[in-house]
Amino acid sequence: MNNALGIAMRNYEESFSYWEGVAQTRWGSYISNIEKQAILKAEELAGNPARALEIGCESGRWSELLSDLGWNMICADINTENLELCRKRIPSAQCILVGQQDTTLPAGPSSVSLLLCIEVFPVIDSEWFLPEANRVLANGGVLIGVLLNTLSIRGLFYRAAEPLRKNDPENNFYRQPYFSFRNKISSIGFDIIYQRGFCWFPFSRTSNSKMIPIAGRIEKFLYLDRLIQLSPWVVFIARKSISK
Repeated sequence: MNNALGIAMRNYEESFSYWEGVAQTRWGSYISNIEKQAILKAEELAGNPARALEIGCESGRWSELLSDLGWNMICADINTENLELCRKRIPSAQCILVGQQDTTLPAGPSSVSLLLCIEVFPVIDSEWFLPEANRVLANGGVLIGVLLNTLSIRGLFYRAAEPLRKNDPENNFYRQPYFSFRNKISSIGFDIIYQRGFCWFPFSRTSNSKMIPIAGRIEKFLYLDRLIQLSPWVVFIARKSISK
């Protein structure tokens, strides 16, 4: 663990989750800022605050953001400690412990207007997630998620090194191309209304390199955030069609 991450974790360990500590590094802040912008855009597109569901809420930083904007939150996670932190942070939220092998979302049909799946890659890559998102979202409801794109330089390198990981189920990322995901979500009645590529440069998830702000500016200058089909990470917003 580098010094910056160690300091961040000491500051956060009693009140927040590990990944929220990671978010305090330069690379983590770069990623979080992009995700926050997209979440706020999705919240605006979803309309008047109603009920929202976050899958993989951890200690609840995104759910807290939405709760402060008036949303009635359902927060789900597989980790009891994280969920307890979330419960303390957002007393009004309905916090639900889910199982790693669950194949349903903890909400009724057409019961939520906003659904978040931010960096919960095993879920968003699963076969069951999109049908379940379609089930729980009301007509016109909004889904925001982050996907790792196999057809990217990062994805290709990750897959090339897969034999070295011996098919470790806990380390199985970059499982599908973004264009394939987009086709699937469109086929069940969602319209993609926002997408942005990011994480083009080869920094580690906990990096605190001083080059990261420069890399982010280069990414924007070269319009790499618009090369969606080849981007390593993609944040997207999709709306469930009114007719569905």
